[in-house]
Amino acid sequence: MNTAPPKVDVAAAPVRRRFCAVTVRAIEDLSPRMRRITFHGDSLESFGPPRPGSHIKLFFGDLPPGWQPVPGQPRPTSRTYTPRHFDPARRELVVDFVRHGEGVASQWAEQAHIGSPLMIAGPGGGQVLPEDLRHLVLLADESALPAVGTILDSLPAHCLVTLIAEVEDATDQRQPSANRSTDVRWLLRSTSRAAAGSLLLQAAKGLSLPPGAMVWVACEAGAMREIRNELLNEAGMDRSLLVTRGYWKAGATDHPDHDTGE
Repeated sequence: MNTAPPKVDVAAAPVRRRFCAVTVRAIEDLSPRMRRITFHGDSLESFGPPRPGSHIKLFFGDLPPGWQPVPGQPRPTSRTYTPRHFDPARRELVVDFVRHGEGVASQWAEQAHIGSPLMIAGPGGGQVLPEDLRHLVLLADESALPAVGTILDSLPAHCLVTLIAEVEDATDQRQPSANRSTDVRWLLRSTSRAAAGSLLLQAAKGLSLPPGAMVWVACEAGAMREIRNELLNEAGMDRSLLVTRGYWKAGATDHPDHDTGE
């Protein structure tokens, strides 16, 4: 019997950016702290398809139609997000925004209306999960739930899923994927005034992983590093089966989208 762990293909290589001018077509509040915005634009004909867990750049500011970056010239303020859904036939792109009340992206999402323009670049990154993967464990906070949804959407039916999600309170609880019903262990910071990522770290210390299980972690960057250390150095997990991402960093703005904790 072949007992070698499944190969995890992480797409970390840079890709050529596609710059797409879009406008807001629809706005939906998924919860008090999550707003879903659907973008539309003919330029999305050249977009995608995005991989599970991939990222895009959103550019903010009063940009002229047809704007393209010029080497050596300053770029407008940008932030990194997950493309939650993409419909090439309708040329629609869905992005979920955490409504935390601070930062250029959150403030833009609060003020957005039908027809609001935006420039989007991407997609890039993401990963291809092994077809023979039998068990996937996901540890994520609310910033990573859109990416979790894309991963769940892509999984084969035979893959078992354990999802541990840290959010502020019970109003943030929702199924991250409409295509796959998943049991979620919800960790609520509000009940204990816990610091961001600390409940995920506690959960990681109590994980019991079956052989060959893959673990995907995405949350605050400092907590992600602690979880990574716990799984690799304390639990002795196979490095090839662990994917870690720092989606944001406490006290920082525009945290790099390539923070893997290594």
